[in-house]
Amino acid sequence: MKKILILWIICLSVFVMASCVNDGGDKNTDTDTDKDKDTKVFLVENEDYIDLTSRYDGESFEYNESLWYMNLLDDVPLPDPFVYVENGTYYIVGTSDRNINVVDCYVTTDFVNYDAHYAIYDPLMYDGWENRYEPLIYAPEMYCFDGVYYLYYSAKDGSRTRKCSVAASDNPLGPYEPIVNDEVDGLDNPLFENPDSPLRGLDATVFTDDDGKMYMYFTVTGEAQYIVGVELLSPYQADWSTYKKLVIPGAVDSESEEQLLEWELYRDNKIQINEAPFMIKSGGKYYLTYSANGAYNKYYNVCYAVSDSPLGNFVKPYEEGKMWTNLLMGCPSTDDVESDVYNQWSGFASGTGHHCFFYSGDELMIGYHAHKNRDWNSKYYTERYFAFDYVYFDKNGVPFCNGPTYSVINLPESISGAKNLSPDSSISGNNVQNIENAKDNYIVDCYNLDSRENEVILGKGESYIEIDFDRSYEIKGILIYNSAYYDSYVLEIEYIDFGNGNVIYYPQFCEDFYVKTEKSFIYPCSAFTLEILKSFKADSVKIGFNLPDGGSINEIVILGK
Repeated sequence: MKKILILWIICLSVFVMASCVNDGGDKNTDTDTDKDKDTKVFLVENEDYIDLTSRYDGESFEYNESLWYMNLLDDVPLPDPFVYVENGTYYIVGTSDRNINVVDCYVTTDFVNYDAHYAIYDPLMYDGWENRYEPLIYAPEMYCFDGVYYLYYSAKDGSRTRKCSVAASDNPLGPYEPIVNDEVDGLDNPLFENPDSPLRGLDATVFTDDDGKMYMYFTVTGEAQYIVGVELLSPYQADWSTYKKLVIPGAVDSESEEQLLEWELYRDNKIQINEAPFMIKSGGKYYLTYSANGAYNKYYNVCYAVSDSPLGNFVKPYEEGKMWTNLLMGCPSTDDVESDVYNQWSGFASGTGHHCFFYSGDELMIGYHAHKNRDWNSKYYTERYFAFDYVYFDKNGVPFCNGPTYSVINLPESISGAKNLSPDSSISGNNVQNIENAKDNYIVDCYNLDSRENEVILGKGESYIEIDFDRSYEIKGILIYNSAYYDSYVLEIEYIDFGNGNVIYYPQFCEDFYVKTEKSFIYPCSAFTLEILKSFKADSVKIGFNLPDGGSINEIVILGK
């Protein structure tokens, strides 16, 4: 149906809505028959609002970079990224694809404009323990303790074995220097070399608990690549008596030899891999997150294990007969290259791993790298770029991630000034099931679990969802996340009524970009996306559907100031 014809018909018609019944409740709301039709303002596309579908040119979207972002993988060429945040400034460090003998840093305040600062640490300036011919610095992370900035990293020593160490500076942009004092000599020796273990170390990360105790987690390599932890005595000294093996590839916990998590054991790698740890605490639990499979593998994912204490025992969620039960983010892995999962995800995302968590204002984000080539399927080198997405916690405190994304997403409120009004608003509707799922932040990501019940089910024929705010807000944008399932996604919305006379009719879903019909696949976290150009305030939004066969959506985000 053409938009011009639809709008002409609407202008000649009387639009009637049924009374509102809350999902399973008795709430009644006003209907359009109670409103003066003469006060209706049919918002004009590209004048009063932008339907971003109309800004898709067949290859890319045009969008306002002060409100939206998209993981295009073209700004920050840093594998193994870490984001340090200070006073609204984001310092991104990682393994340098420009020259992995040094540490580079990209600085931004808006995730649009980046200032590159090269070689904030160059070990060859100091003639230290790092191999002069092949230092190969990996996976740096930046922290500030007591006014001193510390850069944790791994490098190859004289025997070409990777070791972990730390350098220090009085400025986040360096220059960083080896730590040498009465207690340690970080010039001639790596500071985190376990005297009882000859194994190589890499991917060091630091966690400070609520009681002020510090812990380091890093990866070691033996017959497999696994994760260990140790308590720190200071930012540059470890208490090796606390050293403990924590996460082993495929094993439910470190005390088990049985490898039940087959998705962590993709066979293209020379050895089995769990690496790149990061710790986050929630609800009194410790979530040790990490990447499984190899960095150049398509199925380089972010998984997690959980414990009651910072040094374990850590247990990976597992349920017999189910797949990817401990997957936090990434492309679901399989050994079968002919599988549906393999074929469907091809072209969407590849190698989304080696992550960190960081806050933008009060919103938690996950930073990670992804293969520039989204069709990548090799164990050899490929370009990797920084990307980021949202992280939330469910009612039990378990983290979940909406991502990886390849779609237009709203920037965090601390950057855009617009917040998501939906989670703190009341919601009601008619001919709708699971309506509360529209504002729980959880977006089903296709193949992680059988989560169809976590979507909002829209009945056949007419239905609507109404979101009532606690007060009037200036509306800046709307995202209505579509179903993750190819057989139930929605192509068109009947109307969006702001309850103040302003109405949008027939916003479109960008099938050409988000839907791969030949694979029966819809990109995760893809949405109807609208930016409101006209300045007005509203205290509610009603979204109407008219679906002969019904359908589903995931989440509704209303951006307001």
